[in-house]
Amino acid sequence: MNFKQLEAFYWLTKLHSYQRVADHIGLTQPAVSARISGLEEILGAKLFDRDSKDFRLTEQGHEVTEYAETFLNLREAMTSRLKLRDKSRFTIGVVEMVAVTWGMTLRQKIAAMDGEVRVDYHCGSNFEQRHQLNSGALDMSFVTGEASLPQVGNSFSVHYNVGWVARPDIVGEINRPKTPEEIRELPLVLYPRTSPLFAPVADYVDEKRRRPNARHTGNSASTIAQMVRNGYGVAAVPLAPLEHDIRLGNLVEIPTTVQIAPLDIRCVHINKARKKLADQIYEMSRDAAREWCAAHPRYMSFHED
Repeated sequence: MNFKQLEAFYWLTKLHSYQRVADHIGLTQPAVSARISGLEEILGAKLFDRDSKDFRLTEQGHEVTEYAETFLNLREAMTSRLKLRDKSRFTIGVVEMVAVTWGMTLRQKIAAMDGEVRVDYHCGSNFEQRHQLNSGALDMSFVTGEASLPQVGNSFSVHYNVGWVARPDIVGEINRPKTPEEIRELPLVLYPRTSPLFAPVADYVDEKRRRPNARHTGNSASTIAQMVRNGYGVAAVPLAPLEHDIRLGNLVEIPTTVQIAPLDIRCVHINKARKKLADQIYEMSRDAAREWCAAHPRYMSFHED
């Protein structure tokens, strides 16, 4: 098995045509076919259904696709690192909550550093960052605890309070804390299944049952927050980014009888090969998170091992 075979198979899963793959990677169609057949022979498995009218992967094909993408990402990351002459470039992966809160303070601290340090931020979900970590594309990574990745030693975490919010005209007058059953009667804005908040919210309102009102889905916390501002419905979100809206009365925090656990964000990766710079930026991250939480204690808290 070699990278060329995996590359041909990967692009076939994307383009669904031998000829399009050949045009894309600069080969003839028979050469692409030979690479795919060779890969199947080595693996001892058919990777796609040749009897289907449409392009369709077999079960084994779906499994190989994930590995092929990982191998190609690793090759790209290795090649990029070897060619990269600017050794001062550093890449930090953060989930959205970090980017819109203490990540801004971190950016200011790094900008004030002595020397020519260029920091790239990759803002993505747990799922996206896991792939970036597997490919070696990140020097540091901050994700939620649900990512099931080990926290780095002597680390810190930031807890984001999660609560239900809506526009005043959507939820009406609130005289007492609402029960989960009362929340599920309202129009809701929910998370995609890949979000760490999907399961807690879906369980809270028991989405397996009848849905008595509108159900909307946003692909990120910021999108969901904007949908709430626009009156789509009620949502359970980390409240820190909405603190200004709540203070102005544009949104209301809905008291509930049952709380949703805070969103816990922590560092799960530091590039040991760049220890000196990584340790320096990590300490700045710790300071930025602590300072931001101290300035915004209502919906965030800083925790240190």
